[in-house]
Amino acid sequence: MLLVLCTGNVCRSPMAETLFRHHLLRNNLQASVISRGLAASVGSPPHRYVTELADAHGMPLPSDKRAANATSAEIAAASAIFIMDDEHRREMRQRFAAATGKVFLLGHWQGLQIVDPLRMPFGIFESTWRQIDLCTRDWVSRLRETGMVKPVTGTIAMTVSTQTRPPGIARA
Repeated sequence: MLLVLCTGNVCRSPMAETLFRHHLLRNNLQASVISRGLAASVGSPPHRYVTELADAHGMPLPSDKRAANATSAEIAAASAIFIMDDEHRREMRQRFAAATGKVFLLGHWQGLQIVDPLRMPFGIFESTWRQIDLCTRDWVSRLRETGMVKPVTGTIAMTVSTQTRPPGIARA
């Protein structure tokens, strides 16, 4: 399982969860992906700008998506944990010290800290979406190279390939 963390689980981590799933699907790879918060207001829906961006990119969020905090069991079960910034790294070291070896900065390969867009204008959310898109794309490639995510096989592969469309092709 890939676990994506941010502070409130309403902006950055739902974006990253959605984009990880998208890039895994497009690359015919399988992995469970969930997003959680480190200080979530449990039960809150994703920020409306996140929902709008996901819809605009043809990757709608599940209608029942709600903020949740990471549990010790989820931290333990995750094969990789992606965080947005150094403050999250410090918090993970304090609260979940045993997991530090599998905690990675989402923007590591780009040298980015993904800033929280909460209370910012829509344009900042768009910029954050683009950053997270680039980061998740790179991570999927690296996870594939290391064997941490595997190709989809059999009947599932056929289903996945029929759901994947080239860029610019509208969904029916």
